Amino acid sequence: EVRVCQDRDCVTDGGKEALEMLEELAKGTNAQVTTCGCIGPCGKGPNVDVRLDGIRIKDKRPGQSSYYVWREINSPEAAAQLLETAGVSVSEKKVSNLAQQFGEIQSTREWWDFDRTTRIALQRLLYVVTALPLTDASQKGYWDVINGQVYENSYYAIAAAVFIGSQFMGTDSKANSGAAADDQQ
Repeated sequence: EVRVCQDRDCVTDGGKEALEMLEELAKGTNAQVTTCGCIGPCGKGPNVDVRLDGIRIKDKRPGQSSYYVWREINSPEAAAQLLETAGVSVSEKKVSNLAQQFGEIQSTREWWDFDRTTRIALQRLLYVVTALPLTDASQKGYWDVINGQVYENSYYAIAAAVFIGSQFMGTDSKANSGAAADDQQ
């Protein structure tokens, strides 16, 4: 079984094209190509999980650190190598034809469109940076004072705004808009 991640980050990195390539290469074989949700490592996709009789197969390509998740399946050659590792014979002609059709899959990720791991790290950094003045003000007993008036909840309002705003971090992905367009068709 070959499972292709179709979660936000992998779709941004070409997961739909990788799925098409693998399905085309696997036609007429006993390989079952399906989709799945996030299998990590986000931002290194398109990612694929390969299993033979339920046992995960490691990616032993050079530079891939022998992970169980096949990362960067972004060309017909990489897809063919994955299938051949899974015991599926792929003709050079098929690979050549797909190379002309797809070439190398390019990510649509923009500089502000962080992968999941970076988004989580930035959220946590925001929380810490927001929590520090709250903790300091609470321990020292001072809050915002404007013209002698104490505004005790001002830090909490800022913390709430940061928390709510961070929940929308990185949601402007082309993968998201593409998924919505596919659902409407």
